[in-house]
Amino acid sequence: MQLLIRTLGVTTAVALAIAVSALVATQSVARPLGDSRFAPNETGHHHDSDRSLWSRDRDTINRSTLRNWTGSGAAERSLAATTDVPFNRPPGAVAEWNREIVSEFPEFRTDRSVYPATASPTDGTFVRDAYIEIFTVQPSTIVRATSDRQPHYVAPEGELYATLDYRVVVPPDSSTPNATETWELLSHDVSAVQLRVNGNSEAESGGTHVQTLEYDLAEHAGTDHTLTVETTVSVSLQHHHEWCSNFSAGNCTSWSSETTNLSENVTVSDSMDVTEYNLNVSGSYARFPNGDLGIFAFKHDPWLGYELPGGRINGIWRFYAARDPGWDNLVTATAEGVSVEHSPIHPLQVSAYPIKTGPTASPAETVTIQDAYGWEYDPPSLRETVHLDVLEQPYQGSFMIAARFQTPNQTVSDLTAYRLVHGVKTETDPDAYDEIPIHRSNLTLDVLNRGATNATVRVTLTDAQTGDPIATEEREGYIVLAGEHVQTGSDGTLTKTIDRPAGAISARYEPRRWWLHSIGYVGDSDASSVQGTALMIVRWIYRAGVPVSLFLLAVFFIDRITGMPVWPPWREL
Repeated sequence: MQLLIRTLGVTTAVALAIAVSALVATQSVARPLGDSRFAPNETGHHHDSDRSLWSRDRDTINRSTLRNWTGSGAAERSLAATTDVPFNRPPGAVAEWNREIVSEFPEFRTDRSVYPATASPTDGTFVRDAYIEIFTVQPSTIVRATSDRQPHYVAPEGELYATLDYRVVVPPDSSTPNATETWELLSHDVSAVQLRVNGNSEAESGGTHVQTLEYDLAEHAGTDHTLTVETTVSVSLQHHHEWCSNFSAGNCTSWSSETTNLSENVTVSDSMDVTEYNLNVSGSYARFPNGDLGIFAFKHDPWLGYELPGGRINGIWRFYAARDPGWDNLVTATAEGVSVEHSPIHPLQVSAYPIKTGPTASPAETVTIQDAYGWEYDPPSLRETVHLDVLEQPYQGSFMIAARFQTPNQTVSDLTAYRLVHGVKTETDPDAYDEIPIHRSNLTLDVLNRGATNATVRVTLTDAQTGDPIATEEREGYIVLAGEHVQTGSDGTLTKTIDRPAGAISARYEPRRWWLHSIGYVGDSDASSVQGTALMIVRWIYRAGVPVSLFLLAVFFIDRITGMPVWPPWREL
C-alpha cells in the first residue's frame, strides 16, 4: 500500500491540480451511493489517501471532518472527498491499486468457496462451487463514446489478474452392523491456469488462487480479442467399503472389503472481450513563415492527443476511475449454505468520457488549436453514482486535431502521441507525416470606379514567393471584402461593385485549413480609400492644419498676456 501512496503523492497531486481548473466546467457533487460501507474513509479499504480514484464512492461535505485534515495533501483530499474528480490523463495509480488489492483475496479452505456475486460456479460430485473469474485486465480503459458503444481498450502488452476457488465435498462415513463405509481425501489441486487469446494459448501460470498472467497481443491477428482463463480442479478420494460376506445363525462369520480410489476433474473458465489499442497516428506538418510549427494529426479511433516539449493538445476525452460493482460482494459457499458479505477487494477501472469544453491546448499563450473534428456521436450516460458533467447534445469526436505551436526549434520528430490507455504512447515516425510548405500571400485592393453610392473594386491575390495566382474558389479559404465572403477566380482576382462606405474599403485573405492542400498560405490584407485624389489632399491639409493652427494661437495668447517675446515663434530663426 505504501507504493500506492507514494505514487499518488506525485501523480494524483499533479492530476488534481489540473482538475481544479477543469472543475470550473466539470465540478459537481457525486450522488451518494446510499451505502456507507463504500465510503473511502473505511479503514478496511485503505482509501484515505486515494479518494480521487473513487468516482463511485459516497462523497461527503462534512465540514468538521474536512477541517481536521491538515498537512500535505489536505487540499487534494478535501476536493476528492466532496466531488468526483476528472483526470486529463489515465491515472496510473489505478494499476498499483489493483496489483496490491488482489493479493488480499481470502485464503483457500477446502470446506468453503469464495467468489464474486457475478461468477457462475460449477458443481461436480466431489468438487463444488468451482470457478475462475477475471479480476481485471490492465492497463485498460473503457471508452464511453455513446450509451451503446463502449469498447474496452487494452494495451498491446499487459497483465490479467484472476481469482479461483472451490470446495471439496467428502461423503460422510457410515456404519451398520453388517457394513461400514469410510472416505478419505487423498489430494486436491488446480492445474496450471491457461490464458488463451481467441482460443490460442498465450500464457500459463501455476495453480494458485490468485493469478497474474502476462500477455502480448502482437502475434494475434486483428484488434478485437477474447481473453479466456481456464483451469481444471482435480480431486482424488479413497473409498473403503467393508461388508459381511457370510452369515451363520444370524452372525457374520466372514467379512469382505474393497478399497477404491476415485477422482474427479472439473474444468472452469471465464472470458472477457477486449479491443487491442494500436495508435498509428499520421498526418501533416508545416513550418510557418514566422517559425511556428503546424501539426495536423489524425486517427480513426478515439485517442487522447499529442504534445511537443513545452506544449500539449488534449482532445475531447477526460477520465475517471471507479470500482467494478461486480465485486462489491463476495459469496461464501459451505456445506451449510451460502452467505453474502461485503468484498474486501475492489478492482478499479479507468473510463474515458467526452467533456463539454471540447479539445484544449496548453499553455494557451504558445499553443493554438486550429481545428478539431471527427464523426458525430450521441452522448453517453454515466452511471448515476458517477456524477460528472456529461454532454447532453451530439458531439464530434476529436479524431483529427490541427494545432500551431510557437516552437521554431522543434520539428515533427519531437512529437509524441498519447492513447486513451495509461502508459501507452507513440513516438512520431516522420515518414508518417507529409510536409506541406506554407507561403506568404500578397493581397492588393484597387478601386476601379467611384460612384455616388457605390464603388467597383478589384482584389488580386498571389503567392508572395512564386507570384502565382491564388484561386480561393478552388481551395479552403475566402476573401473578406467589406464584411462579405467572396472568392477569387483562377487568375487570382475578383471584381465586385459594393456599397460605397464613408471611409476606406478593406479586404483580407483567410486561408483556413492548410493541411488540405499541397501548399498552405498565411493571410494578408489591404485597404483603399473610396475618395478622389484631390479630396484626399484637402482632407490631409485639413487634418494637419487644425492642430497646427491651435498651437500657434496658444503661442500668440501667451505672448500677449505675459509679455514674453515669443511671438512670432520664428522670431529667433
